[in-house]
Amino acid sequence: AATLAHSQRPDFIEQDVVMTKDHIPVVLHDIQLQDVTNVEQVFPDRHRADQHFYAIDFTLAELRRLSIHERHNSQGEAVFSQRYQGDSAGFRIATLTEHIELIAELNRQFAVNVGLYVEIKAPAWHRRQGVDISARVVALIQQQVDPKMPVVLQCFDFAETQRIRTTLEYKGQLIQLVGENSWNESNTDYQWLISDAGLKEVAEVADGLGPWLPQLYELTSSKTLNVPDWVYRAHEHGLLLHPYTYRQDALPDNLSGTRLIRYLQHTARVQGLFTDQVPAVKARLSNKANN
Repeated sequence: AATLAHSQRPDFIEQDVVMTKDHIPVVLHDIQLQDVTNVEQVFPDRHRADQHFYAIDFTLAELRRLSIHERHNSQGEAVFSQRYQGDSAGFRIATLTEHIELIAELNRQFAVNVGLYVEIKAPAWHRRQGVDISARVVALIQQQVDPKMPVVLQCFDFAETQRIRTTLEYKGQLIQLVGENSWNESNTDYQWLISDAGLKEVAEVADGLGPWLPQLYELTSSKTLNVPDWVYRAHEHGLLLHPYTYRQDALPDNLSGTRLIRYLQHTARVQGLFTDQVPAVKARLSNKANN
């Protein structure tokens, strides 16, 4: 997936990071394994009382025994049914170190400088499991990433964003992710976070915000796209906006891709956009797409 993404020449490739039992940072979207691996077949008895399988309960060697598949829902159905449909290629969980090396080598061979956009997943939860994921990721980036490679660090937990900047003394670009309170991503009150008081505090430690895409627009009954007030205030505080996630195969509110990207670029004035389909976004940015 990272190699495919690199071939499409994005500015950055994202790495969501969780920890293994032997405290190795691996690239995985969730702290749990069952939605994207065959862990139930390989280790049927290794779930916790909540019936979930957690990456931190497995060593890297054990995780290497799992195969990766497209994300499935609780019924075992593919969330994005038209994406990769094979199951025999033998994809495996990779470490953050391996991603860093891979992208750096592809950059060298093709004379480009695609960056890393690293998300620290569930830091408070990881500390309750006995590991400081933020400290380990920051140290790994400092030790293994060439200073010439662009790096952005991001996190949903505002208390952790503050800690990364102050206690861990991270000097690089730092983005505060914004979710919905109902998601329970962290103890952060995201409604407060995008208030003027919250944005002021964010601006003291972070370079920008990574909001959920629907948080960036209000679709009126007349199908007009309006900019929420908090977006203007974020600009006033000098914060970058990098919303997530543009999916060509799951466009929100029946909006066309062209209209949505035009709105984000020219009206909401975002500086970046997470996407699962780099070519579609590039085409729309260059006005080559019709829908």
